[in-house]
Amino acid sequence: MAPVSQSPSDLRRCYRFFQNQGTPSGDLISPQKPGSHQPLGVYTIGMKSRVFLSCGQQPKERDVARKLAALLRTYGFEVYIAINAQTILEINAGIIGELKNSDCYLFVNFCRDKIAGKYRGSLFSNQELAIAYAFGFERILIVNQTDILSEGMLRYIGVNTETFEDFTDCCTVVERAIRRSGWMADYSRRLRAGGLRFSDEVIRYGAAYGELIGRFLYLDIQNGRPDIAALEATAKLAEYGPMGEPLRPSPIRSPLKTTGRPGFSHTIFPNSHEAFDLLCIGEHRAPGLGWPPAVGGSTIAAPLAFQNRGVHLNSAYDVIGAGRLPMNAGVWMLRYEFYAIGFPLLSVLVRLNVTDWEQPAAKLVSQEAA
Repeated sequence: MAPVSQSPSDLRRCYRFFQNQGTPSGDLISPQKPGSHQPLGVYTIGMKSRVFLSCGQQPKERDVARKLAALLRTYGFEVYIAINAQTILEINAGIIGELKNSDCYLFVNFCRDKIAGKYRGSLFSNQELAIAYAFGFERILIVNQTDILSEGMLRYIGVNTETFEDFTDCCTVVERAIRRSGWMADYSRRLRAGGLRFSDEVIRYGAAYGELIGRFLYLDIQNGRPDIAALEATAKLAEYGPMGEPLRPSPIRSPLKTTGRPGFSHTIFPNSHEAFDLLCIGEHRAPGLGWPPAVGGSTIAAPLAFQNRGVHLNSAYDVIGAGRLPMNAGVWMLRYEFYAIGFPLLSVLVRLNVTDWEQPAAKLVSQEAA
C-alpha cells in the first residue's frame, strides 16, 4: 500500500501520567516522507530488557538472587528469578515460558557435589542454560564459583568471567561481570515497536467495499530474535479514548491491514521488521463514485478537498463505511495489541493529536510485552 520499505496495567499507569501533562505539543511525530522512519536499533521506547536470573535454590543462594535482582533493577532491567521446577509440566509451563519472554540470561553457578578435588555446578541451572542456548540467546552471562567443573553445556561455551569464592564476594563479582558485559537495558529479543510515522502524501487504498483516502499512520514491529520468525503477526486496536478519560474497548476488533502487501498478517523474519496500518486520517468513499480504481496504495499529488474527514481503521472488517471510529477533533489515546505465534503479546500505547485535521501528529507513548 504505502511507499514504505507494558502488562496493560503499566500502560495505564503511563497513560495516567500523560493525562496530567496537558495538551501535548512539540514532541509529537508529524507527517514525514515515506522511508524516513527510525533505524532498526531504535525499537525499545518504554520497554525494559528482561533478565532471566538462574541462581540456585538454597537459602543463601536465594538471598544472593534477591540482591542481584535489586542490582539489575537499578540498571533499568526487569528481572525474573528462576524457581525450582520439579516436573516436566512445571518446566514447560514456567521455566520455558519465562525464558521465551526474556532477553538476557544470567547464570550464577554455585558449587554442588565434590568430584576429584573440584565441584559440580547446579544440575537444574545447567539445564536452564541448555534451553537458553537452544533458544538462541545472544546475551548469556555465566559467573562460576571457583573450582566449578566444565560439564554439560559449559564444555562448549567459552567462559572468561571472573570467578567468586563464596557468598561474601559473589554479588561484587557478578556486578563487575555485568558492567564489563556491556548489557544495556534497552535491548530486547521480543517483538517491539518503533518507526511510528505518517505518510507524507495523501494515499488512496482501494478495496471491494470502497476506498480509504487520506494520510496513513504506520508502525513497524521488529522481531529481535535471531532464531525464529514471528509467524502470523497480527495487529488490532484494543482500546481508545479522549486524553484524560478512561479508555474504552474498540468497536472494531478485526485485524489491521499489513503495510505494503495484501493481507492482515505478516511473517516477520529473524532480526527483521514489518509494518502495519494503524489508522487513516481522511475519508472512506463507497465504490462507484466516479474515481478510477486505485491500484494498491496509489498516491494523490494534487490537493484534495475532504468533505467529512475522520479517523478510519484499515482492517478486515469489510462492511462499507464501518471502519470509521467515533472520534472528533482533539487528542486521543489508542492502545494496540500485536500477536505472533511463539511470542508474548505486545501492547503499544499511541497518542494521536487531530486538533488540526490538516496536521495530524502521533507519538509512541509506551510499549510492553505481557
